Amino acid sequence: MRRARDYLEGYEEQSLSSRQHSTPHGYDEFSSPRTTSYGGNSSQNTTLSSGPTHPPPQSPMQVAQPASSIILPSPASLKFPSSQSLPPVSPPTTSQTSIQNADLQDLQHQVSVKTFEFQTLQREYDALLQNLERQKTKCATFEKKLEVSGIEISSLKEEKERLLAQILTVEGQIEELQQSRDEARRQLVANGAQYVRIMDMANRLQSQSAEAKKIWELEKAGLEQRIRLLEEAMVAGTPKPTPTVVAEQQPGINSVPSSVDSTDTINTPMPSQIEIINVLRSEISRLRFRTHTLESTVQNMRRESFSIQTAARKILDSGDKIGNIAKEVVGENE
Repeated sequence: MRRARDYLEGYEEQSLSSRQHSTPHGYDEFSSPRTTSYGGNSSQNTTLSSGPTHPPPQSPMQVAQPASSIILPSPASLKFPSSQSLPPVSPPTTSQTSIQNADLQDLQHQVSVKTFEFQTLQREYDALLQNLERQKTKCATFEKKLEVSGIEISSLKEEKERLLAQILTVEGQIEELQQSRDEARRQLVANGAQYVRIMDMANRLQSQSAEAKKIWELEKAGLEQRIRLLEEAMVAGTPKPTPTVVAEQQPGINSVPSSVDSTDTINTPMPSQIEIINVLRSEISRLRFRTHTLESTVQNMRRESFSIQTAARKILDSGDKIGNIAKEVVGENE
């Protein structure tokens, strides 16, 4: 654009300088050839200034004036110079044609330059329009991206809030599991101590049952022997053995004190059947009492064994619960 303008300005300066120079005939470029035909003092001698090539436009009043208004001088007043003093006259059409051609070329050049400038401006305008369209497209794209980014930011905020809520929930669950773990540990310790006590009780019961079994076997043997002796006495009519002899034969049975001395017992006659029946009744009542005592002892042992089994089941159940809780805690931590 700048190059075209510089070229146009340089061309205009060259055209103006060429117009100011004289013609090849020695006259001014803008002087009319008619000035040499009439002389110097005539009112019809007109000269053109060194201004523009084309004459100034005439007003409508000047165009409308008739030709008769012009006053022409008389032929006598005119002083024609001699033929020797007249310069050679060139045809006026050649200079006018050259001037017109130069002006025409100048105008054509200006038109071409202006056309080139217009085309350049048009191309720049089109380029600016295209750039504007691209910028509008980019702006629309950025707006869409901004909207999408806003939606993503809002979704991420919601996701963050949801994750924070989940974290709080998980932390609460972890605290509850820790509390349940501590409680399970305390219960396990208590169950362990209870299990130890139960085992001690079981061992004591086993030892007591073994001792009681031995005592029962001894008592049973003594009672069977005493019954056998009484039966023999009833059948054969032999004298009844004294309580001291029975006590010596049966170490598990307490001896029954007798109010009669041994000397008196030796000298006394054989007891009757009534005494034997009374002795048997007393033995039966004593055996019944002993049997009832043994049955109550067995029932107590059964109850204790049942309580031991119940406590063992509770310990096993608590151990299973503790194991499940530990597995859940380990799985959630992983």
